[in-house]
Amino acid sequence: MVKLFIDFIQFLYTLAPLFVALGVLTLLAVLLSKSIKRHATVYYIVFAIPFALVAIPFIGRLLGVEMFSFGRIPFLGGLMRDYIHAGTLGFPLLIIIMYTGALNPKNPIVKKLLGIRKELSILSGFPILTHSLIRVTNNFPAALKFFTDNEGYMAGGNVTSPLGAGISNFSLVLGIVLLILFLPLWVTSFDSVRKRIGGVRWKKLQRWSYVLYALLFVHAMALQVGGLLNPRGGRHVQIENVQAVENIRSQTGAENDETRANPERRGRGREAAESDRETRTEPANRPDGRERVRENKETDAGGRDHVRDIQPEGGLSNNAGVSAAPGRGGHGQSVGFADIKTSPQARQYIHIISLVLIFGSYLYLRLRKAGTDGAKRKSQTAEA
Repeated sequence: MVKLFIDFIQFLYTLAPLFVALGVLTLLAVLLSKSIKRHATVYYIVFAIPFALVAIPFIGRLLGVEMFSFGRIPFLGGLMRDYIHAGTLGFPLLIIIMYTGALNPKNPIVKKLLGIRKELSILSGFPILTHSLIRVTNNFPAALKFFTDNEGYMAGGNVTSPLGAGISNFSLVLGIVLLILFLPLWVTSFDSVRKRIGGVRWKKLQRWSYVLYALLFVHAMALQVGGLLNPRGGRHVQIENVQAVENIRSQTGAENDETRANPERRGRGREAAESDRETRTEPANRPDGRERVRENKETDAGGRDHVRDIQPEGGLSNNAGVSAAPGRGGHGQSVGFADIKTSPQARQYIHIISLVLIFGSYLYLRLRKAGTDGAKRKSQTAEA
């Protein structure tokens, strides 16, 4: 039963990772609210460790200094990977902080979250900064080239949709603006800085958080829409993305999805894995009798790269099909939620719907609360 539940959660995370991450982090924040409030410094240190272990080797490599990859350490490597992608921790934490200010403060759950909103803001900064450090360094130069040297970009790339490429690159350039907005909001969340600038200036500065939320939605949506219109991307954009993925994998030690799906490839070198990353040239008939499998990539709502196997007819079924391949001895294997296959396009549509529902409902709640607060102020002024 426990395995089935975990399998189901993993399946949901594949389809709608943002919803699952939001649910899990909200639950943890509520349950640990007292602990976070009492031992905030300890939580800051714990969250800062993965950031430092990603940032220090990454900066060292930029300076030509090779360092030990801490990402190969079990569990810590997965945490560092989630920091880089931001879709598991940084992005959902920002949404929790965003929603907390739009909900009824008298609600017991909202009251607990309001009590640690400052602490959650600080905690969210570490994965967001990690994400910005890796993504900006690897993707921003190529994205900027689309606007500064469009002819060179189009000539050197394999762009299937100029509109899609433009939307994707706009999103990557917008990431710089988001970072510039986020940094002062994050720094002023610390009590020492807040006391120095004063309460009035702090409140004025915090109003920029609404601009940050709006641009965050545009950034995430543009990544999804651009990827949907231009799934392959330009050639040099692909090179930058491959470089980013390789940097991530060298830091995190995360095993390639292709390697997990094909254990016989584990002995192959890194160069061989890179050579067949985009298009695999396997024999038509594999030892297990299945046809060759193509590999497709997609990006989820948090900017995380996913690699999924799209199975041909005759093997595992496409889209919503499940495994029907016989196991050893001719007996059918057990089928679980993890065996259900969905197309990359379907998952991207689900990511887009998730973003619209999350940010659309926030806008509705925020406007409704603003109207309620305005009515209260008017009634209090009339009574006075």
